[in-house]
Amino acid sequence: MRQEIILSGAGGQGLILAGTILAEAAGVLEGKEVVQTQSYGIQARGGASQATVIISDHPINFPEALTPDLLLCLSQEAYERYMPRLRVGGLLIVDEDLVKTENLRADITLLAFPFTAEAEKMNQRIAANMVALGALARVSGTVRAESLAHAIPSRLPERHVPLALMALDAGGQLAEDAKGSVT
Repeated sequence: MRQEIILSGAGGQGLILAGTILAEAAGVLEGKEVVQTQSYGIQARGGASQATVIISDHPINFPEALTPDLLLCLSQEAYERYMPRLRVGGLLIVDEDLVKTENLRADITLLAFPFTAEAEKMNQRIAANMVALGALARVSGTVRAESLAHAIPSRLPERHVPLALMALDAGGQLAEDAKGSVT
């Protein structure tokens, strides 16, 4: 199994952090082969940002995601930039309040969740990345939510860990609640 994942959005949304946590959960805690790369625009906040994570049961000989299996978009710019690369039959996960998925290819599975709105319920919009990561784990089965939860403390200051764990759980619950309504 080789799974190529792109987490994308705008600078400041924490997607590089989310990619690092995902990679640590899969590689260190679940023993899979992992490559994680990242890129971001000129501006620290507001410019394009993406983290790529490749997870495999076998050694990874080519460390670039050419046609990702899963794409997470937290901004319209990210959707427009990375959506054309999503493989046939791929999974697209978007923040339903920030991304309009017009002219979506018929061969794509779309899941839209209110990640930012859920984070705002916690009075912490910045936690939308962890909400999204929790939902991604639940719907894709890429890693166990427990592995993500164990990876978070090594990547965040101690004072932010409780919020991140709460956001991760909230994302998993969003995905669980949507199972009956997503086609």
